[in-house]
Amino acid sequence: MAAKQKSQRSLAFFLNSFKKSLNVFLRETGLHGLKFVGDSTLSIWERSFFLIAFLAAFVMTCQLISNIYAKWNSTPVIIGISPHATSILKVPFPAITICNMNQVQRSKVLQYKKGSSEFDVLKLLCSPESAETEESVDADPMMWSTTFANNSLKISDFVTNHSQPCGQMLRYCRFSAVEYDCDQLFRQIITDEGLCCVFNFLPSEFLYKPYSNSGRNLTSRLGHVPVAWDPETGYPDDLPRLYYPTTAVGTGITMGFTAVLDAQLSEYYCSSTNGIGFKILFHNPITMPNVKEEGLVLGVGYETNFRLEVSSSEAMPTIRSISRDDRQCVFKNEKELLYHKIYTHKYCENECIAKFLYKSCDCIPYTYPHIYRNASVCSVRDAICIRRAQRPENRAESSKCRKECLPSCFDISYAADALYFPLAKRDFRIANKQVANMNKSYVLENIAVMNLYYRESAYYGSMKNVYIGFTEFLSNIGGVMGLFMGFSVISIAEVLYFLVLKPISEFISWKRSTKLDGIKHNPLEVTEHNKNIWHTKELYPKGIAAKSSHLSRKNTKNLRIKDRLDKRAFL
Repeated sequence: MAAKQKSQRSLAFFLNSFKKSLNVFLRETGLHGLKFVGDSTLSIWERSFFLIAFLAAFVMTCQLISNIYAKWNSTPVIIGISPHATSILKVPFPAITICNMNQVQRSKVLQYKKGSSEFDVLKLLCSPESAETEESVDADPMMWSTTFANNSLKISDFVTNHSQPCGQMLRYCRFSAVEYDCDQLFRQIITDEGLCCVFNFLPSEFLYKPYSNSGRNLTSRLGHVPVAWDPETGYPDDLPRLYYPTTAVGTGITMGFTAVLDAQLSEYYCSSTNGIGFKILFHNPITMPNVKEEGLVLGVGYETNFRLEVSSSEAMPTIRSISRDDRQCVFKNEKELLYHKIYTHKYCENECIAKFLYKSCDCIPYTYPHIYRNASVCSVRDAICIRRAQRPENRAESSKCRKECLPSCFDISYAADALYFPLAKRDFRIANKQVANMNKSYVLENIAVMNLYYRESAYYGSMKNVYIGFTEFLSNIGGVMGLFMGFSVISIAEVLYFLVLKPISEFISWKRSTKLDGIKHNPLEVTEHNKNIWHTKELYPKGIAAKSSHLSRKNTKNLRIKDRLDKRAFL
């Protein structure tokens, strides 16, 4: 019973202290309307009016804050135009990959007879859709087991040994107004289009993990030293005099790249398209070319001018604090790939496809990254399995992995518009001496001339930035709360002090004084004598009533002494 009474007294004291603090808060706060709610001189309907107005403003404020938060949460990143122009002298000239549409040279494959392992490779190379092969396998599995099952030839090795080499394809090269031996600029590369020639492309040691410690000398025959470049960090601060990927030195055809290409029509055996010519791709120096799907066609008998435009995307460091799923891009050190040193969206997707193909066929095609050290490169006997796995109905298995591949926050790409005109059919002077010395009929049937150059000396890229940063978010909320309620940071301190800290402090002080004195007091009578005194137990540990009676007795005694003195004086 005593414990229950003690608990009731404690609760009564705390509620009384909270009520008084609330009254003071209502009178003194800067929040709009609350001082009228706490004004006891106003009638009840006036106080109710201001209370309703305050609650309406509070509801509207919460709604607007909810809208601001939804916008901040749903649109964390905005993509705009970079405020600063970037010079073409600060970014690499695009890597150029050129492929002859002829898959193999006629003179190198005519000796292969039907039924040989080499002839099976030719069938796969020259039948891109492989309709006949797959249909025949489905119809007669025994034919597959006897024809291709034991064929261990690597398609990549066959293409390398039987396709047109770069020395025969490239007849003339000029870059930045300087003529070069094409063999010194280009090197061979295997792509999805076959054997191709590439210029200004970083070597494997800078791109792929298995080649990190190869120890090869990567310096070109021209003395150019490879340097680590990527779109996010750019070139290193300390550059050698000659390096690659190199930059352009200016705009226009003269300062660009020019090449004379020889298709060698007489060597055509099968084309990757429906005609003769070349496929050409301008791409990032760190990105493996996807010539088959993205390459531009360069026809023979024509000179084609490609005017380059650079497209780049950048990101401010502030968006790192936003999750990858919200900002929809990846910085290079945020996601590590199995095979590639540098993260790109295309590399990530290719590794996902390579995982699926290895799971399906126990090998990886030569056109995909070799993600596992113990994985073998697919040969002829695996071709049908690979092409079946790449059918549209089977791609769903790799789609989950590919969905996790986001674009890079920093990227650079190149687009070109083409202008072409026919080469000379008659004998008259022409600008290119190499073409002028050729037979006109041979030129029209075999030769293609290309010019690649920048049209502008600078460009503006896109910039990803925080749409509404924390400072802007806080400013928007503060503006709304200040407009509707007169709320500020000090208002938070007022609420915390008057409604939390002060009642708790008074309650703790009362509990301590009660425990020390062992005196039970009615907490409701503590401040009845003087409303200006709050900390009654701290000022008067023995109680206000005891103090008041003591003062009364003292005053009475003083009055009696005074009366006696007055009587004596009168007598």
